[in-house]
Amino acid sequence: MEINLSTSGDKASREIIGNIIDNFRQMLNEEPFVRSTKDHLYNPINLENIFVSWCYTCKRPSIWLHDKLLYPGTFNAPPPNSDLSDSIKRDYEEARKILNTSPRSSCALLRLSIEKLLIELSIKGKDINEQIKNLVDKGLPAQIQQALDTLRVIGNHAVHPGTLDLRDDKETATKLFNLVNFVASELITRPREVASLYEMIPEKTRNAIQDRDKKIN
Repeated sequence: MEINLSTSGDKASREIIGNIIDNFRQMLNEEPFVRSTKDHLYNPINLENIFVSWCYTCKRPSIWLHDKLLYPGTFNAPPPNSDLSDSIKRDYEEARKILNTSPRSSCALLRLSIEKLLIELSIKGKDINEQIKNLVDKGLPAQIQQALDTLRVIGNHAVHPGTLDLRDDKETATKLFNLVNFVASELITRPREVASLYEMIPEKTRNAIQDRDKKIN
């Protein structure tokens, strides 16, 4: 039944009903809101639609907005590749923390992580698109190129108008975390592991290998 506030009861009753309807509307919209208790001496403000629970296992509080967990953050995404720099790890971890509340922001931060990675690897190019092209020209495997371009394009759509709406797309954002770690593994971890093993070969043998390759070239 629809209530006509302009004709229902006296002014005080209409105000009460209007406040109740506004409160329910904000609760259903999953918004935090404040309610003033004017009958109190100091007129305190109550914060509504925010809830605190206590875990009897870890002995820590949790904070909820409507039915969404705000604290502690729930990390559905994998941790960052350990070989990433501290600067990139910070962006990556920030993306993990806000994944549930803003998948779009997570995607943008992951794109920034890849952009930083290519700069740290001294890949030439005026932008990330040209950097990827230069890597392809040097023989970058197609799988890594596709991962880089996926992060570039989706991350770009996250902050600019486009055909992708990532505001509530946690599934896509979560998969991008795996792509960042895949790229880091292929461009940092594997080369580092191979170089480390190669250094175990006696120097005389390595010099012979270099002489062999010079003759081929």
